[in-house]
Amino acid sequence: MNSPGNKLLTTLIGLLVTASMLTGCLGSEDVSEEREDELEDWNVFLVGSSMDLPSCDDSKDGRLYYVSAENEFQACSLGIWSVIDIIGPVGADGAMGPQGPAGADGVTGPQGPAGPQGPAGADGSDGEDGQDGEKGTQGPAGADGSDGENGQDGTSFNIVGVVENSSELGEVYIGNPGDAFLVNSTTHIHVWNGDSWIDLGNISGPQGPAGISGEVGPTGAEGPIGANGLNALIHSEVLASGGLNCPMGGNVVRIGMDDDSDGFLSTLEVDQTLYVCNGVNGIDANDGADGADGADGADGVNGTMPVVMETVVTVTGMKFYIDGIQQAEVGLYRGFTYTFEQSASSNSAHPLRFSTTDDGTHGGGSEYTDGVTYTGTQGSNGLLTFTVPLDAPDNLYYYCQNHGNMGGNIQILSLGYVNS
Repeated sequence: MNSPGNKLLTTLIGLLVTASMLTGCLGSEDVSEEREDELEDWNVFLVGSSMDLPSCDDSKDGRLYYVSAENEFQACSLGIWSVIDIIGPVGADGAMGPQGPAGADGVTGPQGPAGPQGPAGADGSDGEDGQDGEKGTQGPAGADGSDGENGQDGTSFNIVGVVENSSELGEVYIGNPGDAFLVNSTTHIHVWNGDSWIDLGNISGPQGPAGISGEVGPTGAEGPIGANGLNALIHSEVLASGGLNCPMGGNVVRIGMDDDSDGFLSTLEVDQTLYVCNGVNGIDANDGADGADGADGADGVNGTMPVVMETVVTVTGMKFYIDGIQQAEVGLYRGFTYTFEQSASSNSAHPLRFSTTDDGTHGGGSEYTDGVTYTGTQGSNGLLTFTVPLDAPDNLYYYCQNHGNMGGNIQILSLGYVNS
């Protein structure tokens, strides 16, 4: 006989499986909007995937969400979403009740009549079979066995990611004890105990019943192929002194779109022209008497570089996505400032870092920190700000501090060129 705790757990799991089945029938419309359904009896909320989890702030603190795509629970605590395990080990089976008494035998049916005597030498035909006796009644059911003892409390762990092979876990892990990874090749769970990885084996439960298949919608017509976008071009030219716009010389910068796609900025393609002129030399005057030293003025406010591009970083399948593109190649210009936002909850175990070596510290390199500032915490309000140094190398790489093979290439570019 099941304990009351097991009955409550069974009821909760049934509700969650039903909700998960319903999400499969809702189709794929409006997947970009957050869908949050509350199971009011249990104060449990439902979302389609971890990408749909809301920001973990004070209003969400203590809430429990079931993430149907990952088949797991996550809870909001202290500004961070954490995977939790609410199922302990199965208790021992209760003792079997005594067997009920056997039912009485049924009454034997009457014997069928003998067949007539045949002529001499020939065998007589077989007589008809007698009717079967009535089946005896079933004995009463045995009494229920006594409840088995409750099993010991299970040890919880947090599944923070998925790797293909156990060798990708490495011998040194920077995360917390209790962090766990699913190894796809073996479907085993490996947990970090602070010193080494512990293989918990395959902890998958039995497969649930298949949901009802939705009707296949009609195939939409293929849209027309969009036209190729235009490239923006910038041309810088040194101006000699004596010109109309810059009498003392300077530089002119022309900006426009490559309308004819020939790779050169023609006069008709120029949308904006900027002149950076040298100042006019003043006339030397007679030296005046030295005045008394004035009091030092207050320090001015430090100047800041404008942010020219803001990118959003997310994680799916242990890979970084830059503005929705998996392991995208990023192009940055020297002297400009860029931001990489890591506020999505999928970043919680994956701090973004830069290196001059492919895959950073996982590839034998070191972290690149020139011009890099990181504020907040990845997975909630993390923000990496990068002002590209003028002497930055032509190639950098972004990578995850905790896990290998997640990042991609950064190409460092310079404005202006000399055209022969």
